[in-house]
Formats: sequence, C-alpha cells, structure tokens
Amino acid sequence: MLKLTSLFKKKTDIDDDELDDSDEDARDAEDAGDAEDTGGASDAPPSDDADDDDDDLDKKDRRKPLMIAAAGALVLFAGIAGGAGWWYFSGDEAGSAKTAAETTVKTRDPSKGPMVGMPMPPKPGTLNAFLNPHSGSAKKPGTMAAPPRAPGAPLSPPPGGTAATSAEPSYARTSGDIGGRFGGRANPLGGSLNAIGGSAQEKGTGLTIPAVTSVTLRTIPNYSPPGTPLGPTPDVRLIEKKEGLPGPLPIVGKDGTEPWQAYARPDEAEEPGLRVAIVITGLGLSRAATMSAINKLPPQVTLALDPYANDLSDWLVRSRLVGHEVMVTLPMESERFPIHDAGPYSMNTSLKVEENIKRLELVLSQFSGYFGVATVMGSRFGTSAKLLEPVLEVLKDRGLMLLVTGPQKDLLAPKIAAKIGLPRVVSDLTLDDEPSRSEIEIKLMRLEEIIRESKFAVAVARPYPATIARLSAWIKKLEGKKITLVPVSALATTKALE
Repeated sequence: MLKLTSLFKKKTDIDDDELDDSDEDARDAEDAGDAEDTGGASDAPPSDDADDDDDDLDKKDRRKPLMIAAAGALVLFAGIAGGAGWWYFSGDEAGSAKTAAETTVKTRDPSKGPMVGMPMPPKPGTLNAFLNPHSGSAKKPGTMAAPPRAPGAPLSPPPGGTAATSAEPSYARTSGDIGGRFGGRANPLGGSLNAIGGSAQEKGTGLTIPAVTSVTLRTIPNYSPPGTPLGPTPDVRLIEKKEGLPGPLPIVGKDGTEPWQAYARPDEAEEPGLRVAIVITGLGLSRAATMSAINKLPPQVTLALDPYANDLSDWLVRSRLVGHEVMVTLPMESERFPIHDAGPYSMNTSLKVEENIKRLELVLSQFSGYFGVATVMGSRFGTSAKLLEPVLEVLKDRGLMLLVTGPQKDLLAPKIAAKIGLPRVVSDLTLDDEPSRSEIEIKLMRLEEIIRESKFAVAVARPYPATIARLSAWIKKLEGKKITLVPVSALATTKALE
C-alpha cells in the first residue's frame, strides 16, 4: 500500500513537471513571437515607458472636460462683451429705449390713464437709419423699393426742385429735403389721422397716435347740457340724384334756398363783440375720437367729416342731434406727395378739369346734410388757377360754403372765392400741428391775440385727446374773457370782390 502511494505521488510530480515545462515552452514561444514583432528585443527587461504612457493618457482624458468648459466660458464672455458693445455704440436704440420706456411706465401718474406707445424712428448715423432711407436721417438710399405712385401723378420734379440724378433713385423726394414753395424736411410717415411720425430733426413729431381708444378720453367730461338738435336732413328740395354716384348732390332750391344757409347752425350771439369759431376736421376715421368731439365739445363747434370714413350719414345725424353743424373735407393734391397723400378722391394737377369735377361730385355725394366744404392740403393744386377756379365755381353753383385751411389760405383759393362771390371763411391758424399740451396752449394764446386784433378768428384742429382736453378747458374760460364761441358759418363772407 505504501509503495502504491509512493508511485502515485511520483506520477503526479512527473505530470506537474510536464505541465510546467509545457507552460514554459508556451511562454517561450509567445516571447519569441513578441521578439519578432519588436525586432528581436525579447530578452530586454520590461520598460517603465508603458506605465508613463498610460499616465499621460489618463491626464489627457481628465483635461478634456476642463478644456471644453474653458472654451464655453470664453464664448459666453465674448458674446456678453459683444452685446454690451453693440448696446453702447448703437445710440441706445435697443437697451436704452426699453429702459426709458420702462422707467416712464413706472413713474407715470396713474391719474393720467394708461400710456399708448409707438416705435420711434431711428436716430441719425445708426445702422437702422442707414438701412431705412425713409427715416429722414439716412445718407444713402440703400436698396429699398420706391413707394408706389398714385394713378395720374406726375413724374416731373416739384416746382423749384431738381430732377433726380443717376446716383439718386426716383423716389428721392419722398425723404429728406423737398423743394418748392412749401419745401422742407419730409415726414416719412405722412400726416394722416392714423399715424404721426417723423425724423429726429423735426420737433414734436412721433408723439401721438390719433387713432385713439375711448380709455384715453374717459377723463374728459361730456359737455353739459347738450345742445338743441338741428333740423332733419336732407331737405328734399336741396338735393338731386345723379347716376353713378353713391348719393345725392346738393343743389340750390327753386325758391333760392342754399344748403349752406339751410343746414348751418343759427348764430345765437346777442352782440357782435369778440368772436371765435373752432372747426374740428378729420372726423369719422376713428370712432372714439369722433364720439369725443361730438359729445365733449360745445354745439357751437363745427365738425368736418372725412369723405374716406364709413357711416358718414350716421355721424352727421349724431352730430346734428346735439347741435353741431357739419362740413365735409375736400382733399387736394399736396406738393409733398406721396409723403402727404390726399387720397384717391383728391383734386389733382395731373387730371383734366372734367376729371377733377367728377372727383368733386364723388366727394359731395358721400352723404347729405352738410353746409360746406373745408380744404385739406392743396399746396400743389392750390397754385393752379386754371384747375382750381372751376372747382370753386361748382361749389358756388351748388350753394355751399368754403372753409380755406392750411397752405391754401396763402394761395389762390381765397382770391378766387372772393372774385366769384363764393361764401367763404379763411382759417387763421391750426391749433395742433404739434399735438402736445404745451404747443396747443401756445397756439390758444396766439388765437386770443388774433381775436383782439381782428375782432374775430377761426381756428382748425384735429380730434386728438390733447386737443379736445385743452379746448374743453379753454372754452369754459371764454365768457370771462368776453369772447363768444360761434359756429364757423356765422363768420362767412358772401360779398364778391372785384
């Protein structure tokens, strides 16, 4: 038994030795292969460079997140610095304007009601001014397309102006200096009721949005007591229907009754004394502004409706129900067209006499019950006696009164009207060319001076909130100043002058 155990042990040792030998042979063969791959350097001891390479790789892996974070921080810093530089050197167009607006809202007196904001034109020398040639401050026209020209509008330059050169686009007169009798800086946003804008060079522009809401007028009280209603209109004796027109035209009655006398508000002034007439034009385009003029101003104030407005007959009825006499405005071509566009019904120098008469009839047939017309614009059309005189003769033949406003008062309209015996009134000033409270107050003081010099005066205004508010307060003080407010028809001159 002992011998068998010894033999088994010896056999096991032999097997182990053989296994060890085979393992060593395998390792030797493996080392020999490595030696061949490395050029026969298998006998060299292992180097520490492998460990160092592993450490370097670990360090690089650890550095990657740090490098990415540093690059992100650098990009963020560059963006902040660039934005701050743009804000600082851009004339405060983005940041400063917003800050000023926020400051204004925070410090505004709540009793004055909510504010209405509008974008202001870019300042001269800025990037936006360069890209927008209509801002009034751009030195180059850029690539903006020319504004559309109204049908029939002449392509020739205005009187006293110069033709556009090859370096200037054909719309050069729509921005910047405009020649002619009424030249000056053009207002690129126009002078319509819906928007007042302007370049940075024009004082007082860009302050008001005339298309107002009733909220802005809520603090102004209604006039009390309401005026006595005027008679119903139209008088069937004073109208004629003509095919192709939207409504009837005014005519003189067979008994000689003229519409300007039949539809005018009776003059209730007991003594001649000092008298003043106020006419509010441009009504009907904004419901809130029109309702405010009707209800918040005394019945002696004359209202002029715009022929482009809707529901003109309704506005006439509302006005006459509280005692206001009503006119219609007659648009005429401006020397600053298309910046000041009188619209498709306007009297135009590019049209023949017959075509202008057709446009006049289109205006007069928009509604019935008005006693006269008030000129609007006309700085170009008013220089043509050949075209203007036939228009005024039609007004006289139809028994209407003429109110001459704006630039027309310095042109031919008053002279021609006096020559043909057309009932007429010429306005002395416009109260709200710059619709701010301070400027309106200055104009009202000037109006009082004219009244005391001439014994009477006529002022024209628009239905801006500031205008209605200042007029309401000023009219209440007239009695103490011994000035009587009368309808404009009470100041009409009918005598023909040679």
